[in-house]
Amino acid sequence: MMQVIQQIALLTGKDLRVEARSRQTLGLVVVLGILIVVVLGLGLGPQQVASGQAATAVLWVAYLFGGVLCFEKTMAVERHDGALAGLMLAPIDRGVIYAGKFISNLVLMVALALVVTPVAVVMFGFDLSAAPWGFALIMAGGFVGFAAVGTLFAAAVSSSRLQGGLLAMVVFPVSLPLVIASTQMMLHLFRDGEPVGGAGLAVLLAFDAIYLVVSWLVFEVILEP
Repeated sequence: MMQVIQQIALLTGKDLRVEARSRQTLGLVVVLGILIVVVLGLGLGPQQVASGQAATAVLWVAYLFGGVLCFEKTMAVERHDGALAGLMLAPIDRGVIYAGKFISNLVLMVALALVVTPVAVVMFGFDLSAAPWGFALIMAGGFVGFAAVGTLFAAAVSSSRLQGGLLAMVVFPVSLPLVIASTQMMLHLFRDGEPVGGAGLAVLLAFDAIYLVVSWLVFEVILEP
């Protein structure tokens, strides 16, 4: 078990070091997320912006598009110069490769949220001080499921010639229950003052558990050098 954890940590550290040196993926994702928030904020008009309720949906739009770009870029790094083929020749379980890539994507998603969320707070007058820990809990559950799905399908799509928008077409419909549940929970939390829990939290946890387990099991099947 400790050996598996060490292998996952090594692969995750490798991905994050590559990103820290190039800063290409995170830079593009952050700029895209900020642009989405600003453009939608201006497009919705001052009445919707003043209400603050539109921020929950707009935030998820920014997270979705930024996340898909992040998944594409991190997997494309492995495809260049035969890096993925060399990684698959290593004496490690294919699930370890998935876990390392999943954690790397999750870290980048959190970094995206740390930059984009304050922009939405300013743009929409979204008062996070009412329930900051509830917001963090909901988004943590959403990010885990979204990163699990995105990492799995990014590996499948990267081996196809039909890249580009194909990943978004696959990931968005699959992630729809996750987006609906988390958005409704945030609306109930900030608009109605209801605590985090109930059916929405159950959907998030079930989604995360199912896709993490399934992705670990089938990653070897869909991964091709």
